[in-house]
Amino acid sequence: MENSFFVYTEKDNTIEIERFHICSWEFNNNSSLVEFGFEISEKSIKDENLTIYLFIPWADKSCITKDLFDKLSNADNSRFIFNDSIDTTTYLKNNTNSSGVIHSFSARNKLCVIPAEIKINEDNIVTATLNLKAYKGYSEDIKPNIYFRFWIKPSVPFISMRKKGVSKSTIIYDIKVNERRNIPDSKIHYFNEHEFCKIKSCFSFNILPNKYDIVFFDNTTLKNVRTLEYNSFNKYLGDKRVKKDELIVVFNKKEVKDFDTKEVAESFSFFSIYSMERIGTGQFALAILINIFCGIILFIPSYRKTFNPEISLLKVWTELPTEIFIALIIAFATLIYFFLPLIIYNLKKITDWVINKFQKK
Repeated sequence: MENSFFVYTEKDNTIEIERFHICSWEFNNNSSLVEFGFEISEKSIKDENLTIYLFIPWADKSCITKDLFDKLSNADNSRFIFNDSIDTTTYLKNNTNSSGVIHSFSARNKLCVIPAEIKINEDNIVTATLNLKAYKGYSEDIKPNIYFRFWIKPSVPFISMRKKGVSKSTIIYDIKVNERRNIPDSKIHYFNEHEFCKIKSCFSFNILPNKYDIVFFDNTTLKNVRTLEYNSFNKYLGDKRVKKDELIVVFNKKEVKDFDTKEVAESFSFFSIYSMERIGTGQFALAILINIFCGIILFIPSYRKTFNPEISLLKVWTELPTEIFIALIIAFATLIYFFLPLIIYNLKKITDWVINKFQKK
């Protein structure tokens, strides 16, 4: 699946992003979730309102989105996500966290977490709108960077490329950010009228079932691989698909060394391959299916020859023993076993579409 993302703003409104986070989730029930996080440098914030656009090739209006401010305004969740202890948390305005909160960390600079209004427009564009009036009025000489984060639920099971064989399944992630050569032909003029954000550091997290092994990775960007911290992530995400000891986290990072001297937006790419050996019920069922059909195909010609004169292929079906029909029933039941997940998925997709259609009305 195409995963060329573009982060940009209106023309002549250069925004510097200190850290850009992409976190892809793949669960054992054949579903996924993708998080995007933005840490914006306070030096590039000029107005009380800020709009940042994110072009996502697979995004459409059927995708569900959720701003994660309510999660990150909680110090416990932010301590975990930003990997640092928090000394204090203060509100931007009127002792309420509705406008934003400022976390004071032990080993890194303060960070202001801001709510964002997330919408998916036409043509695969996600719009994040920030109200920064309370932030601009915050009485500190040096203001902290701001941060917002949201997740989007794809309308397809996975954003990764999937290759399934008889004995092995492969997951391929090819994630690209702000690579101009990947701009769709129909969007070249559009992007020429907008400004790409300057990104200093890009973080890519692949969270996937631990039954997959890492086959290929870039050792210059890989930072660590670990089992998902169930308790912390379960509290942060609040998703029942997060199961204990079922998922691993693969963390990659790239950064621009001479960021302050660059005049153009930097691009990033992350490529990794995961595979899983599949010797299980599916393979046994396929072997049984092939064995039954081959047995029947070999049996029928010899069975026809037992009649004198030899009967036709059409007539032989009326003379076949009961055991052959039992074998055919088993074969068709095995065939349904293979196609049932696809049937269920398509039925669920149609049901969700109908429900969304009636809810909009």
